[in-house]
Amino acid sequence: MPASRETLATRIRAGMQRAGLSQQKLAESVGLDPSALSRALTCQRNFKSLEVALIAEKLGVTVQSLLAEEEEQRAPVLLAARAQPATSPALKSALERTDEILELDRLLSDVGFPSAVALPSFGDLAGSPHQQGEELAIRVRREMGCDDDHLPYDLAKFADLLERTLGIDVAFEPLPAGLDGLSVSTDGFCLALVSSGISGTRQRFTLAHEVGHLIAGDSQDLRIDESVLGRRLPDEERANSFAASFLMPARALRAEVPRALIDEGAVAELLGTYGVSLDALAFRLHNIGIVNAEGRDRMRRMSSGRIALRSGRTSDLQARGDRRAPGNLLYRAIQGYVQGKISVRPLASLLRVSPHQLLEELMPPSNVRRAESLDSMEPAL
Repeated sequence: MPASRETLATRIRAGMQRAGLSQQKLAESVGLDPSALSRALTCQRNFKSLEVALIAEKLGVTVQSLLAEEEEQRAPVLLAARAQPATSPALKSALERTDEILELDRLLSDVGFPSAVALPSFGDLAGSPHQQGEELAIRVRREMGCDDDHLPYDLAKFADLLERTLGIDVAFEPLPAGLDGLSVSTDGFCLALVSSGISGTRQRFTLAHEVGHLIAGDSQDLRIDESVLGRRLPDEERANSFAASFLMPARALRAEVPRALIDEGAVAELLGTYGVSLDALAFRLHNIGIVNAEGRDRMRRMSSGRIALRSGRTSDLQARGDRRAPGNLLYRAIQGYVQGKISVRPLASLLRVSPHQLLEELMPPSNVRRAESLDSMEPAL
């Protein structure tokens, strides 16, 4: 629940005192009539959502810190016990970005644009973590309506599909080395953040891995994966099994790959189809019984020009350093902006562009601008 009128006024007055601002100066800086600010501070009128956003920006505080009830005020996302930002620039960058995203989610919820994600629940899963991951992937694919179909190779299209069918927000950030991804689920909002500083095939596997954590309920409130490879904890083994099965369904692979010696041409074709690394493919074919251990190890040693130049290789190489804002959150933010509930600055921060540049893009061309409110404009992103 948002703070009461009295609590909000008290917090704003305290912020003004810390910033050394008079009512007159604060009113001028946010474009508010001084008498209107005075009435709001004395609880004779309510602050509007946009006014709160502008005042928070001027006071150098978050909207959430002004609006939340005392017991609801939450610190930034805490670190997992196994990692510290002082020793991991990638983790520090990822957590800062996650805090920004969660802050915007809370702001949008407060002004009437909540996230309403309800991830599918599959109950208790039997068997080993590996078997649980396999079964979970089968059920999730069925829920998405894609069963054994090939998933989009392009990372942006893959992210779009996950957002549309599961409601999970997906972000890519060019992080320093040291972190593959993280996932967080809180208050009906689910986020998978993947480092685009790693290879395209690893980004794809990491995204599927984080989806596995979210679907299994491992990400309450935060799940950090410094590396999705080589981890042997049960929930990590389950997430890796989920990712392999989700990206490479056993039934589809068995239909495409005969039980025979697999040459480099066949391997190159499979890599181009499933968008995974050579190691991931080799272990998957071994785990589902298509190749034996000797065949798996022989595949892992392949390094021909045909494999290096396989279909999709160019896209994989170009995927490094890409940035993608969470799509569902972005849509909610655009709605909030168009309806005058938030300022342009939170939207610009999400997109990593300057507010002035974004305002220019949101306005109609100068030769057709009319004196109509922004509420009636279609955003031209």
